[in-house]
Amino acid sequence: MGPTPVSMGPDLSPVDAPAPASPNLAAEPVEGEATVTLSIDGAPITVRKGTNVLEAAKLAGEDICHFCYHQGLSIAASCRQCLVEIDGMGKLQPSCQVSVRDEMVVHTKNDRVKQARHDLLEFTLKNHPIDCPICDKAGECTLQRHYMDHDHTLTRVDVPKIRKPKHKDIGREIVLDAERCILCSRCVRFCEELPETGELTMLRRGDRELLDISDGHRLDNAYSINVVDICPVGALTSKDFRFSIRTWELASTDTTCPGCATGCSVELHTKHEQAYRVVPRFDGDVNGHWMCDEGRYTYKELEPETRTQAASVDGKVLPVDQAIETTAKRLHGKNTAVVFSSTATNEANLALAALAEHLDADRFVLGRPPGKADAMLRDVDKNPNTRGAHGAAGDRVRHEAELSLQLAGRAYEAVVFLDDEGEVSQVVRSSLSSLTSVILSDRKNDLSDACNIRLPAASWAEILGSYTNRQGALRIIRPAWRPEGDRRPRADLVRELLLALGGKDIGTGREQSRALAEAHDHTPGGVELSSLLQDPKPSRPRLLRFGNSRG
Repeated sequence: MGPTPVSMGPDLSPVDAPAPASPNLAAEPVEGEATVTLSIDGAPITVRKGTNVLEAAKLAGEDICHFCYHQGLSIAASCRQCLVEIDGMGKLQPSCQVSVRDEMVVHTKNDRVKQARHDLLEFTLKNHPIDCPICDKAGECTLQRHYMDHDHTLTRVDVPKIRKPKHKDIGREIVLDAERCILCSRCVRFCEELPETGELTMLRRGDRELLDISDGHRLDNAYSINVVDICPVGALTSKDFRFSIRTWELASTDTTCPGCATGCSVELHTKHEQAYRVVPRFDGDVNGHWMCDEGRYTYKELEPETRTQAASVDGKVLPVDQAIETTAKRLHGKNTAVVFSSTATNEANLALAALAEHLDADRFVLGRPPGKADAMLRDVDKNPNTRGAHGAAGDRVRHEAELSLQLAGRAYEAVVFLDDEGEVSQVVRSSLSSLTSVILSDRKNDLSDACNIRLPAASWAEILGSYTNRQGALRIIRPAWRPEGDRRPRADLVRELLLALGGKDIGTGREQSRALAEAHDHTPGGVELSSLLQDPKPSRPRLLRFGNSRG
């Protein structure tokens, strides 16, 4: 094949990209930082200096109910739901606004505090519609939870409720039901402080006050769906998720967003083998409390009707083991190119590196084209594992632009695609039928349809594996359901193909994950991966969780 040119490739040096800073400190003490000791409900507790009483109470195991406070936003102290009694301060105080100090004595559940919570909840519910059966937030609504915990009494209101606008389209992704809004201002503060676009505002005063978009604006910023996450009620709803399923039917799986090189920590919400949404999961090192709107739609790749369920050779469906044997025979002795994938896991790319070595094949890396970026979370690299793919391919990787030229010019007799992502021209796709073209495909698209051998791969929602993000950190993906039919992890398919070719046994995907965990045992990602390999954690039922990330 002659000398292999070295690719200029992307810049793979780690990027210093910290998560958006949270204005409110967590209470857990940090080594080297000052602490204070106070009493909460008679029990002494030592917390980080500078935190507020509400966060200190969380550390003490007391969940002080609140609406307007959010750790990732500035403090408004407008809902007054988090009132506590502090010795020496007379009136009840909003715990979110009061900083801890040494020898402070706090009461979070005496009779005076309980009565205040009950009264404020009754006030909040005065004009709130009781339409929980049709509300998308039912089952994860903060108002529902606090009512059941702190009020749970019949209404005394015997006059008509104040009516406000319903089902108002206020943006690309968002529908507003102002009637449900409890005026906590979380969404207003988010738009002002994170994307800094300020589309939302409060109009009027008193019980006629309402949330709306500012004149001449639409809620169309790149992070708009975060307002749905932080809304404590069902006032702001996502057009995509609206009326699709009840939240208590969903299971939640902790995983990593595959939408770009940032690798945000997310939850994938599913029922059986169907994904319904992706929401952010707090990660202080990568994405904080947030994620972009683009990343939320990565679950669309998992639609059941597009999945590759079985192996096929020349359009004929075969058992996967038989297809692998056929593939091995057709690849044997041929001038081959292997194409690593910036969207596949580290484990799959490392397995392909072993196959490339055995075949003495030329190496290329493909992925999604660049996209929009910003200074918050969106990266121009729309692949979750560009660093991992190039690291596995090594120094011998050739520039991706050469792949199309070489394939169109019949420079290779065979090509192996690790994934079905990446831009390949129609000219190249039409030439693949004349080669031994192999693809490990989890869904049907133009590239997988053009190849004459298709092996059924498991998607990112069906495997345990890892990516390497733009910070050079190991990011973990977890299975939300088991692979269907003949679908298998790509690392395992490559291993079986390598064995069929007479190559050495490189171990299963799980064994490669174990090796990666050991190599990164000093990092959070390595520790998490090692823990999951030893003790897989089941998905959490949604209704029983009431996660803070959802309001």
